[in-house]
Amino acid sequence: MATRTDFVQPQAGLLGEARTMKTLGRRVTMTAADLVTGGVVEAFVVPAGFTVTGIIAVSTDLDAGTNAMTLSVGDAASSTRFLNASTIGQAGTSTQTLASTGLLFAYTADTKILITVTLGPTVAAAGTIDLYLSGFVAG
Repeated sequence: MATRTDFVQPQAGLLGEARTMKTLGRRVTMTAADLVTGGVVEAFVVPAGFTVTGIIAVSTDLDAGTNAMTLSVGDAASSTRFLNASTIGQAGTSTQTLASTGLLFAYTADTKILITVTLGPTVAAAGTIDLYLSGFVAG
């Protein structure tokens, strides 16, 4: 399965004063073709210097079958850095629970945030995931 880029507009950079709280993210479109085990969608980019302090993830119901699917959120170095095998896509729920590996993680380069389907649904249903990371940019 090839990785699909979903974002198309410019991303936020080093704006404002150092350590001013920022929220980066967007609504990510998930197609039925994305929802296979190992499927990856590039959601957005965080700038170099961004330190993560929280997450908000809200999913539509992406599993029209037996509700077995799981999703992870991270980056190329760790696909589970922020969410590890979350069930939010099973019935369209949300989470604000950040994995401990993501708390205060600081990026040294502009980095793509990835949504990975860790277990595909029995019946894929296209939908969306509102995904936001909060944090600050050291400057």
